[in-house]
Formats: sequence, structure tokens, C-alpha cells
Amino acid sequence: MNEYEVARFSTLPEGELAVALLQRHGIRARLPDRDFATINPDLLIAIGGVRVVAPDHQIVEARAIIARVRDGDLIDPEDETSGDWQIEAVPGRVGELDAGEVHGLLGPAKKAGVVVLVFAFVVFPIAGCLLTGLDYF
Repeated sequence: MNEYEVARFSTLPEGELAVALLQRHGIRARLPDRDFATINPDLLIAIGGVRVVAPDHQIVEARAIIARVRDGDLIDPEDETSGDWQIEAVPGRVGELDAGEVHGLLGPAKKAGVVVLVFAFVVFPIAGCLLTGLDYF
């Protein structure tokens, strides 16, 4: 039994969702690039994305299902839960936040990180050169 490519996806989760959808429709799809994508996700662009393959006798049906998904045909417009994950807009507020509304723990952490980097890559190397008498500068 030969397997042929059904589609390619740019990320592993997209490929896994496509495989799950195809398997739900009775197609024996799989991801032959799953291990590579897990070990080296940064190289997915180099290999052209994650391939979804299916057996040759199911390839036409598999490609038709993926085409329907990409066209949005499988979305139920009557489904009231389809937008539950979306953030509700605040009435009367459009655009950017005020500076006072931006909070987070990364502010002080970023400042401390900059100080550490400056000491590690500027102050310590210069001090080391001065103390050892080496002429790097």
C-alpha cells in the first residue's frame, strides 16, 4: 500500500489537527515528519512544513476534506460556542492602552537582565584585561 501526501502545514499542531480530522472521517492519515518536527521545529520551513499522508485508496477523499476545511465549509455558523475563546471588546475603547494600564513582571526582570548582560559582556571583560595586563584594546 502506497501513501501519498494530502497536504502540508506550517506547524506541527496544524498537522496533528488535520490528521485527527481525517481519522475521524475514517481515513488512515499520519504525520511522517512528526519526529523531525518535534526535535527541530525551527527547520520546518527548510523541509517545507509538516506533511500529512494517507493511503492511496483514500487520497481523493482526504484531499477533499482538507480542501473543505481550508475553504471554511466545516464551520457551523449556528454554533454559539464558536466564539467563546475570543476576548470581548470594551465599549468605548478602541486602540492603544495607556502607559499606566500596562503591567507585568517582565519590567523589572528585563532591567535586571540588561544590567547582568552589561556586566558580563562589557565590565568584566574590560576589568579582566586591565587586571591581567593584556593588551586587547
